[in-house]
Order: sequence, then C-alpha cells, then structure tokens
Amino acid sequence: MAKKVVILGAGWAGLPLAHKLLKYTLPKIKDLKIILVSPNSHFYWNLAAVRGVIPGAFTDDQLFLPIQTGFARYPDGSFQFILGKASSIDPDSNIVKITQNDGTQKSLNYDQLVIATGSQIQSDLPFKPVGTHEETVKALHTLQQQIGSAKSIVIAGAGPTGVETAGEIAAHYSAEKDVTLIIGGKHALEASNVLPSISQTVEKDLQKLGVKMIHNTKVDGALAGAKDDGGTSQTIITLSNGTTIVADLYLPLFGVKLNTSFVPANFLDSTRSIILDKTMRVTGTKNIWGIGDVGNLEPKQVTVIDAMIIHLSAALDIVLTGSGDVKEYKLGKPMIFISMGKKYGTGQIGGWKFWGLLVAYVKGRNIFVDTAKQYVDGKALRHAAM
Repeated sequence: MAKKVVILGAGWAGLPLAHKLLKYTLPKIKDLKIILVSPNSHFYWNLAAVRGVIPGAFTDDQLFLPIQTGFARYPDGSFQFILGKASSIDPDSNIVKITQNDGTQKSLNYDQLVIATGSQIQSDLPFKPVGTHEETVKALHTLQQQIGSAKSIVIAGAGPTGVETAGEIAAHYSAEKDVTLIIGGKHALEASNVLPSISQTVEKDLQKLGVKMIHNTKVDGALAGAKDDGGTSQTIITLSNGTTIVADLYLPLFGVKLNTSFVPANFLDSTRSIILDKTMRVTGTKNIWGIGDVGNLEPKQVTVIDAMIIHLSAALDIVLTGSGDVKEYKLGKPMIFISMGKKYGTGQIGGWKFWGLLVAYVKGRNIFVDTAKQYVDGKALRHAAM
C-alpha cells in the first residue's frame, strides 16, 4: 500500500518541502505519494508585496507563479495537487477533511501529515494570500489603485511589513505623497527584538525618505467615509494619544492571524500556534508535523524557513524509510533584513549588523523576484541548495 504524505499549505514551507520529498525520498520508496493542498493555484511571492502594492512596480507574473508546473517532472501517480483547504483533522483515524475550492468535501487518509498553512495579516490586506489566487490578485489590484490615487497614507504597525511598506511608498513617490508611520513603542521594529542600532538606522532612513513617525502611539479606531474638499473619500484615524489624523488611505499592518482554525484545540497554545516538540512533531502525536508560521518554535519570519525545510524533509525521510531516529531541530540565530526602496537597508544575523548598502543592493534591487521561479519550481531554496 502506498505511503501518503499530506502537506497542508503550498507557501514558503509546504511547497519546497513537497519538492524535497519527491526529489530525495521518492527514489527510496517507490510507492510514496505526496498530496499538496492549497486554495491557491499560484505561489504569491509576497516577500515583495511591500513594493508590489505600488502600481507598476512588478507585474502579476513576477509576483504570482503557477504551482503545478514544477511538479510535472516527477513520476505519474507520485504527486497530487488539491485546490482547497483543511476543515478538520481526526488524528485518531489519520484523516484530514478538505473543503475544495468548488465547495465539495473530500476526506484524505494520511500516513504523515504536515501543517504548513501559514498566516495572514490581521486586517486581511493582501500582503499575504487572502483566499484563492483570484481573490488575492483582485485584492492586490484594488490596493494598488488605492495607493496610486491617495495623497496621504497612514500606516499603523512598525514591524518589518509596516516599516518596509512606508519606506517603499516614500521612496517611490517622494514628496508626492504624505506618508505617516504609527509606531506602538519607543522604536520601530521593537517587537522584532533587533539590535538598537538596527532600529536607529531604520528610523534615520525613513526620515531621509520623508516618512513622518509618531511613537508610543496606537490606533484606537478608524472611521472611513469622510470626504475632502474634492469629494475624495478619507479615513479619520483616532490615536491613543488623543489626537486624530485624516488620511486618504489607512493601512493597518500590525498583527497576524494564524491559519490554524481547523487544528484540534488541544494542539494549540494561547496564541493559536501549534505546540511542537523539538523534532517539529505536533506534541502528543507520532505522525503530525508543523512548519513555518503555524508552529511555536521560531519567529514567524521567512528567514527561518530554509532551515526548517531542511530539517523536516530529513525527519520525514527517516520516518518513511525507517532508517533511524529523528534528530532535534536546532533553533537558528536571530536574522532580519530590511529594505526601504532601492537605496536604503539594514539587517542583522545574530549579534552582527549588516552594512546598509549591502542589504539595499542584495535585497532592495528587486526583493528577490528574479529567484522566485527557481524556488517555486523546486530548484533551489532561498539561501540553500534544494
């Protein structure tokens, strides 16, 4: 009987994991079948969304790449791609129920189950997939139009997404648009646990780009529908410091929603992250694994994904072939790279700060869209060989 590995999610973690199992484990187990489940027919290179929200910065073909074409090279019957998303898991019966994009229900038996369903922005803005491929593209086009026409933009949330989006918009439009960044703490990137010098560099660069920053302040409410003198709809934003701002466009870029609503409650912690043991198994199970944003082991950042893919593919290979014991996953060093337009950037690995011009050159030029096809087709990881 065929051994089935079901991978829920075809994003930064699930998609390359499927490729690695087909490339390296399938030759050892001829009856292995990989089933990949995702509501998206295309991979969204949302690493570049902070610039992609600007009209004309990237084409749709650069940001959205078809998933299934990269799997055509594997033997017939070894791979199945299902458009849909998980609705429930029965760990006792080894069954996961899928709601397919056409509304029909499907039950899948699995020998090994990997949960790689990722997360969304709390506000459902299209900086990550917001549904099917078509729904995400439509939402992105709408946001592009809004940014293109807005003269004043307020961004709440000074994590990497908020900082980079503010920097990208200001770098592209210069004095054409009034960009304000609402920072909840004393410094930008405060919740990212970066070196103080990283926060200082980011804020200096944002100032150079003309971004206005308001510190130690949160948004208490936002009321859309006001009209300016020209009849343009605006949003009234109420701040925790007692003031209000009126802007053509308000972008709340704080908070994430984990895509774990289908996961049994006893597998989740208070943040709705999946509780993983040191091997990346779901605690209390033998054949369910978690990877990427859904897990509680690493920061919810794409910079840690390569190491997690390499570990989990090796762990599954060991389990499927019965070739030994699974090793513990080794946590990586803190790592972050921030680019704000094509000229400004900074970053760190562990306790080392990177030269800003180097980050701007390596990341800021095109935010790695030139490497997207290789990644999606399973030819390479982001910073490691496949």
